[in-house]
Amino acid sequence: MLHPTNLLRAAIAAALTASFCCVGTATATAETGSSADVNTLAASLAKGYGLNNCQSSPLTGAEVAELQCGPNPDSGGPASAVYQLFKSANDLSGAYASNLKDVTLSSCSGTGSKEPGPWHQASSDQAGGQMACGTYKGVSLVLWTVDGKNVLGSIFSKGDVPSLYKWWQANA
Repeated sequence: MLHPTNLLRAAIAAALTASFCCVGTATATAETGSSADVNTLAASLAKGYGLNNCQSSPLTGAEVAELQCGPNPDSGGPASAVYQLFKSANDLSGAYASNLKDVTLSSCSGTGSKEPGPWHQASSDQAGGQMACGTYKGVSLVLWTVDGKNVLGSIFSKGDVPSLYKWWQANA
């Protein structure tokens, strides 16, 4: 079972305090994924994030690795981020849809549609995945998939959605 509320709560707590934090207590036996899966996921992190400022989190659903990241070192970067790696496209799609249920959607750029939709890398006509922008408990977020890698990413900020989206466009 996926736990999007826990995922969003952890990221929101980090965004609100502008520091990394985890919800709950992990035990020494909590499964955090194989080192190969964690390294695969780490290769998909946005600019400024790495294993030096992101930590593996206990697995709670269909993900095979999860990294929770604190503030991005870029001055305009997000206050926190969460990245998840899935075994299958179906698991990725289910997690994306589950997380969207808790988000108040808004236009990514500040104008136009607020509906989730595909994103395209550079000038490619082929979609790289799905994305949505909005807020959760007053914190701005961008949520996206990287379909070819089965990765779900989310970044969070106390700033406005269009500024966070602009950062995502330049760095993710």
